Amino acid sequence: MGWRRWVEGGYIGVVAVLAVLGAVREDPRCYLAAIVLALPCGIAAVLAIYGGYALLSGVGGLFASRTVADGSDAGWLTAASGTLNVLVLTAAAAANVLLLRRLRP
Repeated sequence: MGWRRWVEGGYIGVVAVLAVLGAVREDPRCYLAAIVLALPCGIAAVLAIYGGYALLSGVGGLFASRTVADGSDAGWLTAASGTLNVLVLTAAAAANVLLLRRLRP
């Protein structure tokens, strides 16, 4: 029983590390790997990421500029969306662990 907890924690950790790498490097391959590992809850995570980005951009855009002079995203938006991505993907992995615990006899 104890080794299962280590495996579950390792799984969540791997998804979280891939999401952090995707945020820091702005690398879609790392995000894609995290999403694939987080399936089936990864599907809901993708929807939450897109919805969250729109919400961050819309509400934050009321108070600060969303872009900089060269047309790229502002620093606050890049940092906030990266944080959102990491939190949502890690939560999806944790939800997968909880679902597996419920389904396991």
